Parts: sequence; structure tokens; C-alpha cells
Amino acid sequence: MASNLFTFICEYKGGTYVSQVRAPDHESAMFEWAALLRREQPIESMSDVIAQAASDAQNSPVLLTGLSDVWCWSATV
Repeated sequence: MASNLFTFICEYKGGTYVSQVRAPDHESAMFEWAALLRREQPIESMSDVIAQAASDAQNSPVLLTGLSDVWCWSATV
């Protein structure tokens, strides 16, 4: 199965954190990004909390209307 490159831009408390993961689809990419957050801990003490929110099935990304393969996901942590 081919992997696509997904870019995540996370804004938290004045910082902007950009990372990329490879996955077959946007849903798998969310789980890969959560794993990356847990492994690399780029967002101070909040990486695990944000990763948990990203792994929550109730917080699915939403396809943005009028754009091609652009998704939005947000959570309050």
C-alpha cells in the first residue's frame, strides 16, 4: 500500500509546530502523528495530551469544502 505524505501544523500557546508523517490515508495519518508526538515530545509537556486528543475517534478531521485533500482537526486541551 502506497504511503502519502501528510503535513501537520499545530499551534499551541504561541508556538507553531510543523511535522510530517507518511500514511495511506488521513485517518491513519492522525494516528501516525499522535505516535510521533508521543515519541519525540516536541510540544513541551503537552505532547501526550494532544496525542491522546488526536487518537480520539470522536475528533475526526473534517474535509474543507472547495479544496482538494485539505483537512482540519481541532481540539481544546
